[in-house]
Formats: sequence, structure tokens, C-alpha cells
Amino acid sequence: MAGQGWVRVSAQQAEAHPLFGLRGWLRIVSILMALTAITGPLISLIFTAKVMSLPPEVIPGGLVMVALLALGTATAIVLAVLWFNQSQYFLRAYVELSAISIALDLAGDLLLRTMGPLPPPFAQAQGNLLADVVMSALLSALPCWMLWRSRRFRVTFQHELREDDPALFSR
Repeated sequence: MAGQGWVRVSAQQAEAHPLFGLRGWLRIVSILMALTAITGPLISLIFTAKVMSLPPEVIPGGLVMVALLALGTATAIVLAVLWFNQSQYFLRAYVELSAISIALDLAGDLLLRTMGPLPPPFAQAQGNLLADVVMSALLSALPCWMLWRSRRFRVTFQHELREDDPALFSR
């Protein structure tokens, strides 16, 4: 799916390119992916234990939050696997899972508002739904835009080079 100004090359040509690999600024993304995939399940377990120790009237709301956290953790693990396998489907999966995540967050917020009391400290943390959705969309779109604009990402994951890349002329 080479875009305007980009040329798809073979995997061997991409691997021979100096920008290929999880180096440069992609190391930061790799560290964040690994930390999220490792700490996500731990945070989910700790949060679940805290919810189960709450008074019975707030447990249903807490369980909705646990379910959303578990889905987020599963999403992070799937994205980390795609990232470290340098899958060409990473960016597409990121966009699709971000959209699903935003929809689930909205549905969860609406459900939590109808369920009654929430576990502390979340009872006081209910904000504006529209603002929350817009902020989630912006926070999801920024990394996507940065990756799509990155030559290193495009060489490593998409096997695409710019049309004016010197590596194309040295074949």
C-alpha cells in the first residue's frame, strides 16, 4: 500500500536499508510497548483485587472497569506482539483497536453512569463524555500520525522507501 511518494520494495531490500530496524526513536516505542505488555496484566490483577474488596453496592461498577482494563491490557499485548514481529499490519491494527477502544470507553462510561455508585476515587472523576472521546481520539491519532510520517517505520514495517531514496538508485 505504497502511498504517493513511496515505493514498495522487497523485504530483502528493506532489511538492507540503513533505516531498517527498531532503532532511533522507535526504541522509545519499543520500550513503551514492552512496559505496557508487562505491567498491564499486573495492574489488572491489582485493580481486580481492590474491586473485590469494595462494598457490594459498588462491585458491579468496579467489574465493568475491570473488564475495560482487561480489554485494554489484551489490546496492548496484541499490539506489542505485532510491534516486535515488525508486522506490516501493526499500524492498521493500531488504528482499528484504537477506534474499538474509544467506542468501548464511551460505552463503559455510559454504562457506569447508569449503574449507580462507582468505586472510589472514580466516583468523583466522571467528566464530560464528549471531551473524553475527543481527547482519546487525539491521543490515539498522534502516535499513528507520527509512525505514518516516519521513514524508519515505513522502511521497517511497510517495506516502503521514498521515491527519491538513494537506495532505490543503487539497485
